[in-house]
Amino acid sequence: MVKRYRVLWLAVIAAFVLSPIPNWITDTLFFPWVHADPPLFGRWAGDLTAGDGHHLDLVMVLRRKTWSDEGVCTTCSQLQGTAVTCDAQGTVRRYDVDGSPKDRQGHELHIGALSAESPPPEGLELDTLIGSWDGADTLTLMADFVWRQGGSSVSSIDDPATQPVPVRLQRRGTADAQADQEGQAPACE
Repeated sequence: MVKRYRVLWLAVIAAFVLSPIPNWITDTLFFPWVHADPPLFGRWAGDLTAGDGHHLDLVMVLRRKTWSDEGVCTTCSQLQGTAVTCDAQGTVRRYDVDGSPKDRQGHELHIGALSAESPPPEGLELDTLIGSWDGADTLTLMADFVWRQGGSSVSSIDDPATQPVPVRLQRRGTADAQADQEGQAPACE
C-alpha cells in the first residue's frame, strides 16, 4: 500500500514538473511582463534618422526566448526576434535581436542587434536599442549603430552616424510574430 502511494506521488510530481505550471509560476514571480495585456511580444514599426542623415524604417518582431524543449531560461536573455531596416534607396538589412527587460514589469529594455548575414554587409549597421516600453503600444528607444567595412567594425566614438538617436516604435499587431517564428523576417512597411 505504501509503495502504491509512493508511485502515485512520483507520478504527480513528474506531471507537475513536465507541465507548463513551473514556467508560469516563475514568470508570475520574476517576469510578470510576460503576461502583460497587451504583450510586449509582437510586431513593432517606426522610423528614425541616423546621425549622418540616413533615414531608416525599422520593423522589429519580438517573441519570448525559449529552449528547444519550450522551457524558459531564467538567467538568459528573455526576448528574441528579428528586425529589418530599410533606407530610401531600398537597401534592406536584416538582424537577429536578443535582449531582456531590466525591471520586473518589462518597462526598461536593452536589445542587441546582430546582422543576420554572414559576413555582415558594409555600411551603417544597427547595434543596440535601449529604452522603455510604456506597457501598451509604444517603445521609446535610443538606437545606436556601427560602421562595417571589410567584415569588421570601423566606427569611431565621435562619428555622427554612430551616435545614439531616438526611435519610437508603435505596435503593428501580432500576426507577423507567427511568420517570424516560422523563419520569415518582417518586411518594412
